[in-house]
Amino acid sequence: MKKLACLAALSVAFATAQAGPIQLDLTSGIFANNNGSVVVDTYTEDGFRLRTVRAGDHFDPAFIGDIGIHNGFQNADDVSWVIDFFGASFNLVNINIAGYVDGASSITVTGSNGATQILSGLGTLALAGMGNVISVVFNIGQDGGTQGFGFSEINVDTTPVQQLPVPGSLALLGLGLSALGISRRRTAK
Repeated sequence: MKKLACLAALSVAFATAQAGPIQLDLTSGIFANNNGSVVVDTYTEDGFRLRTVRAGDHFDPAFIGDIGIHNGFQNADDVSWVIDFFGASFNLVNINIAGYVDGASSITVTGSNGATQILSGLGTLALAGMGNVISVVFNIGQDGGTQGFGFSEINVDTTPVQQLPVPGSLALLGLGLSALGISRRRTAK
């Protein structure tokens, strides 16, 4: 009986450790400079990483919300940045847009699953189709000049997508339960 109780407790602990929505407040993480330039180009919080795509594009803490991003004067092209969970899948639920500057009015969001959505407006905006992604690319499309965008929070969910068990997994589960039953019978004798 003790083995069965331990097995049940372990499975519950494993399930609760995997799941959970996370609110990235964009203020309690760590800013870094990984492209070797003089600007901040990477931000990490709760296992998630925001990083710019090109050297020169950068994040400004507390600029237009909690984090502002713009292309700087040396890059007159689109501004792009990526959010990822270091290779693990996640669901991007919504983003709180604090503001736009210098002519920017929308951002395009593209998930690693191919889903694309254009966001415009301010406040918390829901994202559609950004489930079970490994990364999401944000882009401000522009034709020259310096444009920027700021946001105050990002909500993600790390709950794994439910999948049907494959026959091999079911066979291993059956084998484990059989072994547990046999060991119970032996200790009862």
